[in-house]
Amino acid sequence: MVALDSSHVATEPSERTSHGSQIVLFLVLISALLVVGSLTLGGGDGSLWPLAAEMVSRFSLLIFVAAMVVEPIARLIPSAVTRAAALERSSLILGFVAASAISLICVAAPSELGGEPMTIPAIAYCLLTAGILTVMLFSGHPATIRFLGAPAWRSLQRISTAYFWLAFALTGIGHLVGPHRPDDWHGVALLLLVAALILRFADTFAAHLKGPMAEKVG
Repeated sequence: MVALDSSHVATEPSERTSHGSQIVLFLVLISALLVVGSLTLGGGDGSLWPLAAEMVSRFSLLIFVAAMVVEPIARLIPSAVTRAAALERSSLILGFVAASAISLICVAAPSELGGEPMTIPAIAYCLLTAGILTVMLFSGHPATIRFLGAPAWRSLQRISTAYFWLAFALTGIGHLVGPHRPDDWHGVALLLLVAALILRFADTFAAHLKGPMAEKVG
């Protein structure tokens, strides 16, 4: 769980750049365009809502991976560019939450628009994912650590990050080994998730190495 956790607190407002809201808006706009594009492929056929949900979910995975790696990369390869990217982690989290919410709306849309009712597993998935998204959104706010304390904040971070990493990974594995049509995306998604995990392991390992070295120098 160490590699899925973040060793730093949520970005304080004073540390955030002026581009945060623009980044979130841009990510939401792309998600909305993916929905519109998916639906218009079939002339607005309601059966394409699952395709829209899948496309936005894939986009949200890219945002999720970016949010996982921006801070470790900034610590492993410090530069003005990587540090600036790391400051936008909160914006990436907000963008991920928004994109995931849009994907869930697409999942529920057919039944709400007069189609077949959602299955019990689908309802359970939507409710659980919505709950974890709320946890992630709450833990991304800098006030959370002040009100709940570092241990509780860290637990929220671990729960939300681990849930989505496992959800994406299990989905990819299921499509690769299950009775599905071959799709290169799921292999790429698994590689991205594993690469993000390796980067966070490397970041944690480097931090442990720096600790004893700093003590020896002191």
